[in-house]
Amino acid sequence: MSGAPIEAATLAEAFQRTVATYPEKPALRTVGGATELTWAQLDERVRAVAAGLDSLGVRKGDKVAILMRNLVENHLTDYAVAHLGAVPFGIFNTSSPEQIAYQVGHAEARLVITESRFLPGVRPAMSTLDGLVEHVVVVDGERAELGDLETTLRAVEGEHRPGFDFDAAWRAIEPEDVECIIYTSGTTGQPKAAQWSNRMIMSGLRSVDKAIPLPRRGVVSFMPMAHAGGRNNGHHYALAYGATLTVCPDFADVPASLVDVHPDLFMSSPRLFEKLQVAIEGMIESSPEPARTELRAAVALGLRFAHAEDAGFTGSIDDLAHLAGERQRGLELLKPILARIGFDRLEAVIIGGATVAPELVHFFRAVGAPMLEAYGATEVLLNVFNRVDDFKTGTAGKPLPDVELKLAEDGEVLCRGPLTMSGYYRDADKTAEVMDDEGWLRTGDIGELDADGFLRIIDRKKEIIINSHGKNMSPAVIETAITEESSLIAQFVAIGEARRYVTGLVTLDPVAVATFVKQHSELAGLSEEEVLRSPRIREEIQRAVDRGNARLNRNEQVKKFTVLGGAWEIDGDELTPTAKVKRRVVNRKYARQIDELYSE
Repeated sequence: MSGAPIEAATLAEAFQRTVATYPEKPALRTVGGATELTWAQLDERVRAVAAGLDSLGVRKGDKVAILMRNLVENHLTDYAVAHLGAVPFGIFNTSSPEQIAYQVGHAEARLVITESRFLPGVRPAMSTLDGLVEHVVVVDGERAELGDLETTLRAVEGEHRPGFDFDAAWRAIEPEDVECIIYTSGTTGQPKAAQWSNRMIMSGLRSVDKAIPLPRRGVVSFMPMAHAGGRNNGHHYALAYGATLTVCPDFADVPASLVDVHPDLFMSSPRLFEKLQVAIEGMIESSPEPARTELRAAVALGLRFAHAEDAGFTGSIDDLAHLAGERQRGLELLKPILARIGFDRLEAVIIGGATVAPELVHFFRAVGAPMLEAYGATEVLLNVFNRVDDFKTGTAGKPLPDVELKLAEDGEVLCRGPLTMSGYYRDADKTAEVMDDEGWLRTGDIGELDADGFLRIIDRKKEIIINSHGKNMSPAVIETAITEESSLIAQFVAIGEARRYVTGLVTLDPVAVATFVKQHSELAGLSEEEVLRSPRIREEIQRAVDRGNARLNRNEQVKKFTVLGGAWEIDGDELTPTAKVKRRVVNRKYARQIDELYSE
């Protein structure tokens, strides 16, 4: 199989070109390397699993549900399904039996691949689908007592239908064939099933490769494969240059994974980077003198350079030329700190998925991690990027090559090009709502385009707050202004729809709170609950609110707030599996606290 993987027409072809180009390079491994497959070995397993799935009746175009953590088996089975021309889709691990049943039923999937730990949710879901599902493959089935429809992955790999031709199967796949389905987060109703064609995925790889360095060494795969970013940023990106995928099944283990891999590309949402910033600051503050003072000075100088390097900066990077040597020395001092979190070999750090505080970006650039903001959606991949040498903090960047971008009259961001989905599966009406006859897709996001072509996302169109005076406000603008003023704040939710003024719900970052307690002796010995409710914590949050308010319009300013407790996590009620706030749920769950904020 000749030719560059990134120039392939389909994902399966890209996989086969990668195997031919990098056969002995590690392809898939666990943290620490206890399990490791080269691309050639992965290809052998993919062929065996594909043959077994074919023997179970999986054919081109069939939908296959995968409910699994980020395991070696997740990527293995997904690649195998793809080589058959069948259509894999992930289900979030936190899904209820009702949610599992909806997605499997909507996709008309006759086969489910899962782990034994998820069988208590899968089994009741299957019982409601009137025999739709014919097989459930349990990747660790040797550890469980299996039911009638259930079999093990080991057993599947041992099956082979006479006449099955693996190479003929993947060669029959066309660029416009659907490669996978991604279900949206469903914050406003049942999730929609965005169809990603092979054309869309491969066009996305080629466009991104022209804008930022795709991984050539290693990447940590920790986001769920049910998530657009989890599938695209690891599973797909690894194919371009045969990068090694290291799987991280549990989010809590991401820091250890980073140290194990030292990736050359890393992507995540702001929440993780906020935690890493706290960790870096903690390592600096715990350093002995005189190193601590030197590291602080290195960060301070780095912040000056980070601001000066921004596109559109009113000063000039040339103003700091005389400090270039000192800046380089500072980076050398900081490199061992970055190495301790696995960030010392990065060529690009991509942040997105939620509103980003500019100072978070500046901090990571200051310490030597080239952080870039980006924008995308389930329906259009990541299609807007800042570049390493062309960026502007506070914006999502510029459209990728081949991506067209414009704003509707109301400011909604419209996209067109080969990185756009093929439509929602089994939902022509919803597809027609977001895609017009000319190929323009309505993203649902409100944005601004500046004179240099940089896109700034203001908010979700459906989440604009209209107060009782009829003033329109962006909750994201308010929340970012407040959140970036204190590392203590994990989440800040602006409230104000049909209200006289804006208030806020606050959750606190436990790591930052622990650091804060060490710095304030009056908090020593208090319980966690007492710390969270202490006047000292409230004073600190009030100062952050005051500083944020100074940057907001008068009608946007936060008049009152309440501290709810510790940070919300994705397995709770308040966040979607992609860490977006479920505003309706939050408003309903904390109705009493909200009403108290408006009581006279």
